[in-house]
Amino acid sequence: MQTEQIKLELMVEKSAKILELVGSSKEDALSVATSLVDAQAAGHSSHGILRLVEYANAVEQGQVTPTAQPKIISDRGAVVTLDGQWGWGQIACKQAVELAAEKANKFGIGTVVIKSCNHIGRLGEYVEMLSQKSLVSIMWCNGGPNVAAYGGKTRLFGTNPFAAGIPTGDENIVIDFATASSAEGKIRAANVNGLKVPEGLIVKADGSPTTEPADFYAGGAILPFGGHKGYCLNLLIELLGGALSGAHPSMNDSYGNGNGTVLIAMDPEFFIGTDQFLQDINQATGVIKNAPPADPNKPILLPGEVEEQERAKNSDGIVISVAIWGSILELENRLLSNH
Repeated sequence: MQTEQIKLELMVEKSAKILELVGSSKEDALSVATSLVDAQAAGHSSHGILRLVEYANAVEQGQVTPTAQPKIISDRGAVVTLDGQWGWGQIACKQAVELAAEKANKFGIGTVVIKSCNHIGRLGEYVEMLSQKSLVSIMWCNGGPNVAAYGGKTRLFGTNPFAAGIPTGDENIVIDFATASSAEGKIRAANVNGLKVPEGLIVKADGSPTTEPADFYAGGAILPFGGHKGYCLNLLIELLGGALSGAHPSMNDSYGNGNGTVLIAMDPEFFIGTDQFLQDINQATGVIKNAPPADPNKPILLPGEVEEQERAKNSDGIVISVAIWGSILELENRLLSNH
């Protein structure tokens, strides 16, 4: 696979330009572009600029309204329901972060659910924002059916990511993972780059195992991770993400599209007190970090450390496949020619 190194500033500039060309305001285009490039810099290319081609197609197909702004449709004490109005999911989630923080600071806990919400990007971004406000958070969302049930072969569930942010007073803990064996974006990236995926991630339409990403796009399915336990977690997120938000579970006839999102923020001050909370967290993480690793050359890491290491490594530029960067430049040129 051929690669090249692209400066972060150029990547943001090109991404924002594409988003403006499909109809976004300059402010929203920069916000979404920054989210995509940060995901790329943090090592999550599945949620990086690869998504721009998908996003542009979604605008052209009428799935995304690039000028739409989120709207509060219910505000009841510590719980807010937000309508994303089929705009950019990242814009809706950033508003949800501010609302959840406001409620948590007032009530000790704040919950925001989002309906009519397009792809929200990397959940870790939003829980990290809340950690920086000294708030604990958990977040999940359902999505379009790509994942089979445990023992099944038919697409029923989304990849259904779960994220949590835990403030430490220093390097915050950021947990973020799909409850499927793989995020769909990782399979998409492998497909674009002509690579195989590891065994045990996907099956063909007939249920037989495969390592060819094209088989997934030919009607196959992603498997849940961790056997029946991962299936249960995926199911939990599907039902609660879809039903609590009003987006509906993805196997229901009423499900249309997008991410049914739930974000919960908690202020430790209302529980045990922030100082006591941080003392406990830091004592625990200190023990974990100082535990002897199985391999002396591979120290034990806490969730979020890998992403910080990736950001540091990519500060001078991100190494990206020639195929993916070429698709971004081709998209920009096509959009410019249409204007």
